Amino acid sequence: MRTRHATDAVRLAVTTSLVMAAGQAVASGPEPVPLEIDLTKVEVFGVTSLGEVTDTLPDRGPTGRDECQLVNTHASETFAGGTYLVQAGFVENEIMAAQYTLPSNLFPIRIDLIEALVGTAGTSVQTTTEWTILVWDGAPNTGSLVASYSSDDIILPHIVIPPGPPQAVNLAFSVDPGDPEQIFITNTSGTNTFTIGLRIDEHNNQSGTGCLTPPPQNQNAFPLTDNSGVASQTGNWISAIDCFGLGCPPGWSTFQSFPALCTPSGDWMLQATWTSFTCETQTGACCVDGECFDLTSAECATAGGVYEGDGTDCVGFNCPEPTGACCLSNGNCIEFTEAECDLISGTWQGPDSECNGSLCPIGAACLPDGSCVENVTELEANALGGTFLGVGSTCIDTNCPQPTGACCITTTSNCVILSAEDCNLIPDAVWLGMDTICDGDGDTFPDGTCIPPDPCLPDVNGDGNLSPTDFTAWINAFNNNLPECDQNVDGSCTPTDFTAWIANYNAGC
Repeated sequence: MRTRHATDAVRLAVTTSLVMAAGQAVASGPEPVPLEIDLTKVEVFGVTSLGEVTDTLPDRGPTGRDECQLVNTHASETFAGGTYLVQAGFVENEIMAAQYTLPSNLFPIRIDLIEALVGTAGTSVQTTTEWTILVWDGAPNTGSLVASYSSDDIILPHIVIPPGPPQAVNLAFSVDPGDPEQIFITNTSGTNTFTIGLRIDEHNNQSGTGCLTPPPQNQNAFPLTDNSGVASQTGNWISAIDCFGLGCPPGWSTFQSFPALCTPSGDWMLQATWTSFTCETQTGACCVDGECFDLTSAECATAGGVYEGDGTDCVGFNCPEPTGACCLSNGNCIEFTEAECDLISGTWQGPDSECNGSLCPIGAACLPDGSCVENVTELEANALGGTFLGVGSTCIDTNCPQPTGACCITTTSNCVILSAEDCNLIPDAVWLGMDTICDGDGDTFPDGTCIPPDPCLPDVNGDGNLSPTDFTAWINAFNNNLPECDQNVDGSCTPTDFTAWIANYNAGC
């Protein structure tokens, strides 16, 4: 059976003692107990010290010391989703905290990110929770408090969770990179430890101190623990409120020193990301396209190289030559190094390129319709009526010539040869299609002027066919007073145009 949260036991003891002292048979309400919830996703509530709010984890940007950035948590579950215990009964001014021990040579460190999960077990109202993030150099009961940030709903927003089924948010707090007040731990405590904590300053709905009447589970959010037992009895801390000297001990206690009945049955969902300023970044040989560079593993990954391990170097190290697609004169393709490709008079397509099934040599081509295609041979380009742009060419930044055709200007009946794009720039102009000409053959007069087309009035939707859908289109034109409504060509849109549309539809075009 899972143990109850400290404040639950405090409340039960206080309520029972007061009832017995009064000599009254008063039935208290059900005691809040930790409630298990299973979440596929935890929403991120990212907040920086300068009030920037995001739905993703805060990004401090490149630090130059990424390999010296580490994460500490006692929790076994991830902070993005899993099975948790909602510590119902956690009251205002109580603090959950986690203490971490580091090698002494890593100090000083900078706290980059603090994550704390707060959730509900299902609520009937929207919950608003006021909070404070705390950081200590050393243990929370004996160390120095070095940072404290409280929500005020002006700069730092409160935690708001909508009503509904069980859900949780990851309060991901970081000091903004532009904030001069960064959080540094210098190990002045001499314990080689630091502690992070979250205090619930004000619940959504709590009566009094919470000793006699616990916060309603269906109207409040509470801190979460994992559901796999306590991994660190001395690393998890709680600061309990003083309920008149009864029940569980007030003030700071580790889970180890707390009475068993009071201790949560899982580790606090707290996590710290920090950077050491004394660690030495390791470098090694990094092979990039056959060349060797001394880089960190992160730098090597950014360069797209292969990292050969910490402590290796490029002195006497021979990086393997990269392979790539080698296109032969007969159109075949084989993956070789550049030197091997040169030996057989092939055309090397670059490191890590692959023979993708197209014949070689391949490149891009402009097609007659003005579009561009890639990975075609010159023979394939010619078969498509296109122009081959050369081996290894691509469509990036390629401007293929656009096709031209007859462009009829209906207001003047003039005809000019233009691209569709240029023709569309002219008011009342109609492009007749690719490769059409102003020769008077059906589309134009013999002198090159355009023959204005006879409008098909009942074809209201302009799809070239007469169908019942044109009636729907006419109704829309009538309701919106569009030109297509005018079926009797009297310059206005009236109900008489409906009769005219029926006559035009029956007559056809």
